[in-house]
Amino acid sequence: MKNWLMGVSCLGLVACSSGQGNVTFTTYGEDFIEKEIPASAFEDGWTVKYTKFLVKLSEVKVANREGETAAEQTAAKVYDVHRPGPVDVAKFSDLAAEDWDEVSYAIAPATNATAGNADAEDVTRMNTEGWSVYVEGTATKGAATKSFRWGFATNTLYEHCESEDIGNGVTVPKGGTETVQLTIHGDHLFFDDLQSPDAKMRFDAIAAADSTGIVGPDGEITLDELGLVNLTSLPSGQYGTGGAGSVRTLRDFVTALVRTVGHYRGEGECSPRVR
Repeated sequence: MKNWLMGVSCLGLVACSSGQGNVTFTTYGEDFIEKEIPASAFEDGWTVKYTKFLVKLSEVKVANREGETAAEQTAAKVYDVHRPGPVDVAKFSDLAAEDWDEVSYAIAPATNATAGNADAEDVTRMNTEGWSVYVEGTATKGAATKSFRWGFATNTLYEHCESEDIGNGVTVPKGGTETVQLTIHGDHLFFDDLQSPDAKMRFDAIAAADSTGIVGPDGEITLDELGLVNLTSLPSGQYGTGGAGSVRTLRDFVTALVRTVGHYRGEGECSPRVR
């Protein structure tokens, strides 16, 4: 059964006379995920290279503030945005050619997700583990190399998506196709503040967790090891929580940052709602 809904609403002859058009949604991890985050981007000189960056995308919706829905794809699919992109996520045809000012999508767990461009083995693991995001990679600085393999079960709805250049939502072109990119920002996992627009990227504290972790320094940084690092033990002025009382450890902090990876049309923003 197709797990998606498409609908076109016309309010009177004016709306109907606007014609019809199409919208294609894609996803893309940009150079920071596909290639690397260079040392120049970090305050402490680390270089991060992802080898896998899986996201489970669903609930792609085109609507307006009056409550009309033009199109919606609810089915969850797994994408590896480390692979070259952009790649298609959803294609909607024959929508009313007008402004639709409410676009939203989700990065959320699902037990029945299918492959977008991810390997079947990765899809099965994401479904079995209940993850919405999974990342693998390495960080290097001089002679030091650290690896990480982190899975997250965060459930986030990205609402009210807008682009500074284009505005809210999407305008469906008459007789044409508009392409909308759901951009994934891999650098956000290393920010040192949950709310400040001036947050910096750092890795020293994450790397140090391997030395103080459960099994000692084995070269791999686990989420359990990050969970042993209390934020109060880190340098003053770093890892600001913006008053989030439930964020106490470095694991809590990175998990909160995961909710911010979803963007819109490059640097555009959505309002992430925790579910």
